[in-house]
Amino acid sequence: MNKFLYEYSDNIFSQNGEDGINKKIFESIDVTSGILLEIGACDGFRYSNTANLWSKDENYKSILIESNRSFDLLSLESKYKNVCCFYEKVDRENSLEKIIDRCKFDVDNDNFVLASIDVDGPDLEVTESLGKYKPKILILESNGCYIEKTNPNGLTISEWISWSEKNSYEFLGMSGFLGKHPGNMYFVRSDLKNNFKITKKNWKDRGILLPGGLVVE
Repeated sequence: MNKFLYEYSDNIFSQNGEDGINKKIFESIDVTSGILLEIGACDGFRYSNTANLWSKDENYKSILIESNRSFDLLSLESKYKNVCCFYEKVDRENSLEKIIDRCKFDVDNDNFVLASIDVDGPDLEVTESLGKYKPKILILESNGCYIEKTNPNGLTISEWISWSEKNSYEFLGMSGFLGKHPGNMYFVRSDLKNNFKITKKNWKDRGILLPGGLVVE
């Protein structure tokens, strides 16, 4: 893959093209099954970055986490045997690592293929609470542009990239639609980065969509 991620954007359940991008990334690293995680899952489908996988293919199993009990999340377990749902607020005490350990699936770093984290606040704390778990692909939300923040608790693009370099992940690019709206940041585990030609470019040349529909190439 040497094109910008946003060029593969397509929505089935996702909001900013993540469904199309997930498909292309999984093709690039030969993933056809595995464990997914989505925190900020709402009802399991609304703006979901994983539902297009687990709702259509039982080879994908998903851990769905939502803190707002007004969403009818748990009922999904009676219809889909390949989901495990939690109403939880994640923090240092109640970490993602502990929640994953409690789920009904056997999860390890070989079968953990994607984690989508969107908590509109302490995204860094929640991401780091994965602990021993290192999913192959991370979808993370940035706040603001390179330096300026729109959410004081979130991280800018450059801050997320600095974090990824220290934690064995490689920035791939962003979801979204050119000239319309930026989406999320995508990271691949460093041992898989050679599957993507675009990682040979400087990170600023990997197609960064900015608020207002601008793009840095």
